[in-house]
Amino acid sequence: MKRLAGILLVLLLVGGAALWWYPRATSPHVQNPYQAAALLEQDARADGDGVVFRTEEVDPDEVYRALEARFPFAFSLHATVRPNQTTELRVEVSRRARQEQAELYAQALAAESVTDDMTDEQKLRVLHNTLVRLCSYDIDTAEQTVPDGASAPFAADGALLDHSAVCAGYGRAYGMLCEAVGIKTIYVASEEMNHGWNAVRLDGQTYFIDCTFDDPVPDRGAYVSEQFFLLTAEELSKTHVWDQAFYEQVLDNMEKENS
Repeated sequence: MKRLAGILLVLLLVGGAALWWYPRATSPHVQNPYQAAALLEQDARADGDGVVFRTEEVDPDEVYRALEARFPFAFSLHATVRPNQTTELRVEVSRRARQEQAELYAQALAAESVTDDMTDEQKLRVLHNTLVRLCSYDIDTAEQTVPDGASAPFAADGALLDHSAVCAGYGRAYGMLCEAVGIKTIYVASEEMNHGWNAVRLDGQTYFIDCTFDDPVPDRGAYVSEQFFLLTAEELSKTHVWDQAFYEQVLDNMEKENS
């Protein structure tokens, strides 16, 4: 009887250990924050419950930056670190229904503005001009001492549905417009400038597009500047500061995904 009780105890301990380590054993291996961001984007688009990673393989801050670059929705990233050496990352999309409505509107706008015979450069220009004409820079929000970074002016729904946004709203809206015509862009965030804009790869070359800087303040209706449209890194660095290596890696990994 004692022997049987001992066997049962061992089985319980083994089973408990297996359950303890199962999430780690089945978690995806990622080599960098860009791979983790790709998995989280898939999960977020499906309105999933999050992704479990091995703790040593993810830095939530770096994953957030990579996801912000590629996912055109305003969101928060929740991290739960567990004793079994796993970290669950979960994306919470702000105002999901409204941002999804903005994405549908971006698709409709793109369909009206772009034709199949256009080159990618022509498509990018048309969408840039469409957004600048549609949206006005939200000076009131920009001047707030402690703005709510999840509010509409910081997201595509502010730019596309309310026609008023700050740089993050422009950048995310432009990302949605480009995605609607099959062009992958990323959102570049600069802490030094408290500003953001877009980047794209054309024929292996990285170019930058700052719709915010091309929209005059005060708004001038149909007038559109193209001073910050498709600039090289060398050209943009005369006025902008950003983590160039990080965002080149984001673009590199997106190209690998699509190759």
